[in-house]
Amino acid sequence: MTILRTTVYLNHAAGSSFGFDQTIASLRMAESFDLELAEHLHSPALIEAAREIVFEQLNIDEPEHIWALRYRLAGHRSLSVGDVVVTGETAWAVESVGWKPVSADAMAAGIGR
Repeated sequence: MTILRTTVYLNHAAGSSFGFDQTIASLRMAESFDLELAEHLHSPALIEAAREIVFEQLNIDEPEHIWALRYRLAGHRSLSVGDVVVTGETAWAVESVGWKPVSADAMAAGIGR
């Protein structure tokens, strides 16, 4: 198994449901966990698989993974447009369709707001 450190940030900025805007993003860490992925996956397929698993688990009624259950028990909402998932050393914002890369500077600014 490949283990990838993953952190989920919820965006609390007004208008975040329209997408990630680095000028107003207000990010709060919701959950951080080690994500286990199949050994045969390699970058960029590894990162893509990680994002898809996280998105699915944080949006279904009955998640299968312990980290997703912890997330739900903490009272967090579903992962939505404008939220950010950091996998390894890369950050990705949820878009209405797909994902958008987020720079380290944009992450730092969003966490600081």
